[in-house]
Amino acid sequence: MLVKLSLKNFKSFIEKTTIDFNATGYEILSETNKTNDGILKGALFIGGNATGKSTIINSLGFLLGLLLGDSELNFLWYKSMYSDVKDRMELEYEFKINNSNIKYIIETSNDLICKELLIQDGKEVLVRINNSGEYTNIDNVKITIDNLKNNQSAVRKVYFDTRFIDNKVLEEWYEFLKNSIYIDQYNKVINSSNPIALRDYIENNGVEQLNKFLNEINSNQIVDYVEEYKNKWLRLISNDGKKNIIMIRNDMNVGLPLSMESEGNKTLLHIIPQLFKTILKNGMLIIDEFSSSLHNFLEEKIIRYFMENSKRSQIFIVSHSTNLLSNTIFRPDQIYSVDFIDGKGSKVKRISDSKPREAQNLEKMYLSGVFDGIPNIKR
Repeated sequence: MLVKLSLKNFKSFIEKTTIDFNATGYEILSETNKTNDGILKGALFIGGNATGKSTIINSLGFLLGLLLGDSELNFLWYKSMYSDVKDRMELEYEFKINNSNIKYIIETSNDLICKELLIQDGKEVLVRINNSGEYTNIDNVKITIDNLKNNQSAVRKVYFDTRFIDNKVLEEWYEFLKNSIYIDQYNKVINSSNPIALRDYIENNGVEQLNKFLNEINSNQIVDYVEEYKNKWLRLISNDGKKNIIMIRNDMNVGLPLSMESEGNKTLLHIIPQLFKTILKNGMLIIDEFSSSLHNFLEEKIIRYFMENSKRSQIFIVSHSTNLLSNTIFRPDQIYSVDFIDGKGSKVKRISDSKPREAQNLEKMYLSGVFDGIPNIKR
């Protein structure tokens, strides 16, 4: 699980900014929103437009793309335009896997990886400087890594060469990353090493679990998957052998094919398989513009479902829905406000640093400016 994230000269972040996902002393939602060893099961990032909220979770997408992606990344897209051209972009990720600490550090200069470090329990197991590096396996044998491309990760190369079969902790860390999913809700894009298309999910698992979830969130709708469907207005017959995904309203017993459904229902049904996969397999579910096309109450239901059912999984979201600022949904140490300060770039404030009491209304406090992250817009 991700326990810490640091960014420097990354997009809107100029100064080094560290975000901690270890639980603090709050007792609320202890049974659902954190693990037994005190790691939070995710976080919410709020703030005005163009402040850097999405940039934070973009850094997680960057990690997945670098270590798992098929295409090569252009680092210049990620380098902060507000910092000096000579300044390095620096990212640091810290994970806890099976009681071991895994730290991955990467530094880039323009379009070149100039440094990579992979540290396990304080020991450097991979060191890369410019285009060469060295990996130390579990038997303390040092393996030279030569002729790396400028934007090729040494960690990725070692994984695809060895699958880390000699190191079960690193192997499990990589599986955690492979099970992680990045969703750009606004552009309807899902990035993952193995995303689950809705139709494929239904083909393999049927509709029972989908409908159980819809029932649990009181959606008053169910999904059917049939070759032929008809109501008094509509008749659908599959001519190519593909079944139709139908959403049926329980109270009216009328269904529509998914292609005719609202954007909200389409968005919901495409999220649900990713939600199930992340909860089942253990990974990160990362969603940008979570509030896009989803009603506020539906967002609440999804977050509660994730927290109540996940074991070693995490969800990281950006949303403008202030109703999520509730001690019944997120703990104060799971909420971060983001501002953009001229000359300094993006700044992050953890809500729990203001020490709100458990009975206080976090939404009202945020809207009144207590936690910052309020857009400077004249009313």
